[in-house]
Amino acid sequence: MNFHQLAMGGGQNDDAIRLLHEAARTGDWICLKNLHLVISWVPLLEKELKNLQPHENFRCWLTTEAHAKFPTILLETSLKVTYEAPPGVKKNILRTLESWNQNWFGQGNDLRSRVIFLCAHFHAIMQERRTYIPQGWTKFYEFSQSDLQSACETVSLLVKAGESMKNPGSGIDWVTLIGVLEQAVYGSRVDNEFDSRLVREYLAMFFKSETLEGGRRKSGVDIPAFDLPASTNMADFRARVDQLPDLDNPASFGMAPNADRSLQRINSTKAIASLRQLATGGASEGSHSTAVDIKLWRTQLAPLFTIWENVNKGQLSKLRGIDIRPVTPDDSPTVAFVLMDAAEASRLGELVTTALTTLQKVVNGTALSTPDLQVQAKALIRGEVPETWASTWPSAPEEPSLYLQGLAKRIVALKGDWIRRVQSRDVTGQPVSLSDFLRPDVFLNALRQQTARRLAVSIDNLHLVSTFEPHLLRDDSSPLPITVQELILEGCAFDESKRILVEGQRTSSLVSVLPPLTIAWMSKVAHPERTASSARAAGTISLPESQL
Repeated sequence: MNFHQLAMGGGQNDDAIRLLHEAARTGDWICLKNLHLVISWVPLLEKELKNLQPHENFRCWLTTEAHAKFPTILLETSLKVTYEAPPGVKKNILRTLESWNQNWFGQGNDLRSRVIFLCAHFHAIMQERRTYIPQGWTKFYEFSQSDLQSACETVSLLVKAGESMKNPGSGIDWVTLIGVLEQAVYGSRVDNEFDSRLVREYLAMFFKSETLEGGRRKSGVDIPAFDLPASTNMADFRARVDQLPDLDNPASFGMAPNADRSLQRINSTKAIASLRQLATGGASEGSHSTAVDIKLWRTQLAPLFTIWENVNKGQLSKLRGIDIRPVTPDDSPTVAFVLMDAAEASRLGELVTTALTTLQKVVNGTALSTPDLQVQAKALIRGEVPETWASTWPSAPEEPSLYLQGLAKRIVALKGDWIRRVQSRDVTGQPVSLSDFLRPDVFLNALRQQTARRLAVSIDNLHLVSTFEPHLLRDDSSPLPITVQELILEGCAFDESKRILVEGQRTSSLVSVLPPLTIAWMSKVAHPERTASSARAAGTISLPESQL
């Protein structure tokens, strides 16, 4: 018996089929690796496997990463083994050290060994920080073992180049090493500016002479968390790694100490969604009986019927006689926004009312079900908001009951308070709650456009600033200051005595409420010194435009 293996992804599809037939005929073992790279070819492989008449000793091993389009029938007919690497920087570095051998690690002098270990530690930080998405990285980056191998090869070449120079004690060319890792290895995978700055910062923290000498950063983030031994023996480095804690502390990544609370909340949300899907999946997807569907709809949708019925009888019933006039060319950008947002909220309210009323009639047996109604009912039963309900509300809650309550709140605010503001021609004179809008980012852009018209400048020359001291923005450079209330902070707290934002501690609450905040768009060209002084004032925040 022989064992054959083939890594897929490089055009070896025909070779894989040939090898499969040969192994099935002779009774050999075959392993086809990385099937997730040729996911469109896997159905053909599945067909070939079904048509085989293999030898009794034949075995076929398939390896793949999790993929949504992997054939489910092939999974069901296979014996499955799942491997998931233990989380944590400590476990990550130990896995790397186990994959190395002493002869390779100990080549050359101790400088090479220490810098190569720095590469392993840096690689572990890059990978384990993905646990805290979106706080750690904005998205998942595939930092792989090949990246670490490229980094180690670069270190070996630079150390060898340094030894061939006339002054071999000059050390390693850190600038070249950082440049290669940033431009060609790790940084080449990153496509977000914030993440790119993060990679550059980590590279500057790791790869420098002070790190080899045991220097420490004044910020309190120790990289690495111990002094590197001046040795070429891998066991000395392993002993230091064993001293690291088994569980990572967000502060060791340079993140807020309470960042793990956000991670726990995300994980709990995923777990609840999975449990809900398991509880309702069989009945909502596998059953085609109308009686079963009706029974399920009556049980699962009754709370939603009650919520919306109470809202319609209470808050929304008082607004039925209010008409929303069309937008005219003479309307200011903020007025036009309020009218369009109110019209959209009213449209969504009518859409939800029609859908839930019809679903209730179907449950009661007075109306017939349609494919569209079935799609909406299945989404609601799974605890999801139908796509047609959330398509024009980007920040809509994902849970149906919260969606209905949030939509009702916005309809009341827009058709009540905000329409009255439009009629009285005083849209921005009173405090603003951004949670009244379906699209608060569009409101800020409308305010930006209106400010640009008053200052007669380009909107690109405006900068959004905010302060807890309203008098700082009451002048000609900021003609449209508005007071924003009911803002909620996550990950930090507000110090009332100093009127500044402070980093959240592990014992602080998950969220905190800000006092009223004054914001305004200011000209960066006409008053650069005014904008800068406002941003430096006590309790003033400068908001990046990319977050709008």
